[in-house]
Amino acid sequence: MTPLLVLCWGCLAWAGGTPVSPQSRALEMVLDEFHNKSHIQFLFKQQTLVESMEMQLPRGTFVQLEVDLVQTFCRKSQRGTQNCRIRPGGRKQTCLACFKFNSQENVLDKYLRCLSQQALLFFQEAKKRQAQECEEVKLAGEDRYRPGVFAFSRGLPVGSR
Repeated sequence: MTPLLVLCWGCLAWAGGTPVSPQSRALEMVLDEFHNKSHIQFLFKQQTLVESMEMQLPRGTFVQLEVDLVQTFCRKSQRGTQNCRIRPGGRKQTCLACFKFNSQENVLDKYLRCLSQQALLFFQEAKKRQAQECEEVKLAGEDRYRPGVFAFSRGLPVGSR
């Protein structure tokens, strides 16, 4: 009976696999959401992870990414294909994203915006917007102090001055 028990524990460990980091999960979600757009016909690959930040907060994990994607020769329906060559002169995208995961690794909130690298004029404006949106995503699910909601002042008694 003991060898069977060991075999079962081994199968459970194998099925669970290694845990995926929140940053890896966020990057996977960026690619999934980008490829789910109807106007995208070709597969894009991660070229560079320009910026990445992961922060543990009381109510979960906050991840912020900036990733450059490049177009390949493969159709997006060939997503599992490993040997998709990068298309020289193909389109390039920069994705700005942030995600808030709770302790069960569920997404509490997210922000994602992908821009063509030809639209550099809009890029600086998008970075400003990302900062604002990501701050809201970071606070998702957190207990935060809001002046005037729970605060009140109490005057001193008349004789104590």
